[in-house]
Amino acid sequence: MMMFAFGDYNLHAQCLTRIICEEDILVTTLDYQNWDGEVDTNNDEWYYVEKYKDRIVGGIVQTVNVSSLYDVVIVLDNGIEIQLINKNGYAHFDEECEQWRFFNGDGPHTVVYAKTVDLGEE
Repeated sequence: MMMFAFGDYNLHAQCLTRIICEEDILVTTLDYQNWDGEVDTNNDEWYYVEKYKDRIVGGIVQTVNVSSLYDVVIVLDNGIEIQLINKNGYAHFDEECEQWRFFNGDGPHTVVYAKTVDLGEE
């Protein structure tokens, strides 16, 4: 999972997530699978997030687009683009998997699954 904070708002992404800068993919959640086999933090995801942290952190959100399939593209003013890509079609072996959630502190969470959205209204 990648976790992002935008001021008081948080975004937790469990789907395929990519951080892009200048048409170059800096890091993805799939990079987690490349690891040393011993320590779970010794993986490419953690490595590249740390390596590019100064380029990623501090940008101001310029646009947010959510597609009809619940994919998300967030563009920051520092050239960073965050892409969340819904990773499931129809769940065959289990219930729908959580893709991402957006929330403000302890307030209601908007949770997006493969085919449905829980708006978390109070």
